[in-house]
Amino acid sequence: MKKSLLAIPLILSGLSLGLWLVPAEVHAQYRSGSFTTVQHGYEHGYRDGYEYGLDARSRNVAMDYRTDVFEAADRGYQPYMGPLGEYRDGYRDGYRIGAQDGYSGARTGLERVFGDRDEPAVSVYRERHWDYQDVAADIGYRDGVGAGLKDFRERHSYKPQDHDAWKDANHGYDNAFGNKSDYKRSYRIAYETGYRDGFGGH
Repeated sequence: MKKSLLAIPLILSGLSLGLWLVPAEVHAQYRSGSFTTVQHGYEHGYRDGYEYGLDARSRNVAMDYRTDVFEAADRGYQPYMGPLGEYRDGYRDGYRIGAQDGYSGARTGLERVFGDRDEPAVSVYRERHWDYQDVAADIGYRDGVGAGLKDFRERHSYKPQDHDAWKDANHGYDNAFGNKSDYKRSYRIAYETGYRDGFGGH
């Protein structure tokens, strides 16, 4: 279910852009480990949008979140997640806000959505028939964001592979997910992406 946003124009780098500051409560409705279809779409969309925003910023080009990916709003979708229409609603909200946060370099939204979030029980993943890749991506990205934020704030160097979580790469794994090596591979890819986003790009 969507909530209206308070729209405040933002001027960045001397260029007037269609960016908006988003209140904390908008992010808050999409956290705490909820398993609604909208929630899941939002998290996927936010990650993709944040990456797009970071890329546009690094190339110093104008940011327009209305990409083909935003319009399709089905990246990462699987039928077990629920109705596609609900997923798309969440995805577009997440993509738009994530793109704005990535482009502005803001980490507060990233932390609200993925940092210090209640972790779903592995049994729930199993009951809902999550694919191991989605479980690894969900947990790995969140773990990476937390580590990246911490290392940035404590002025550590950029070393995602030095963390025990990356080395073990088995957080959230269950035998029901199948091959552990495949799980670890997916976890590490997501962890490194989350770490990069939390650290602020590299």
